[in-house]
Amino acid sequence: MASAACTVHVNGTRINSCLSLAVTHDGDEITTIEGLGRPEQLHPMQAAFVECDGFQCGYCTPGQIMAAVATLDEIGRGVPSHVTEDLNDVAYSDLEVRERMSGNICRCAAYPNIVQAVRQVHDGGAE
Repeated sequence: MASAACTVHVNGTRINSCLSLAVTHDGDEITTIEGLGRPEQLHPMQAAFVECDGFQCGYCTPGQIMAAVATLDEIGRGVPSHVTEDLNDVAYSDLEVRERMSGNICRCAAYPNIVQAVRQVHDGGAE
């Protein structure tokens, strides 16, 4: 299992870049962690990770943030997951976040802080 530290967005969909041949994405729009924000103007998810201490050692942080941004996008578009109770009404919940982020491994066990950061952005609490 990959740690998902290599999560990037390709044409708006998350993938693990370490499991994908670069040549298959020729011409695609690829967004990495560096494409989300700048040090002087962080993406709301980056700011929430800092505020909620969701980064710990930092090894998994880029992939966690990229997956978290994709998670909120998927929920917003109504894409169900394995834990979605009503396939016609995909709603935000911590359970949905945990399921959608489950492929991202954090050795520091910052999971509660990461879920808190995602919730903060979902609720509009991050800058």
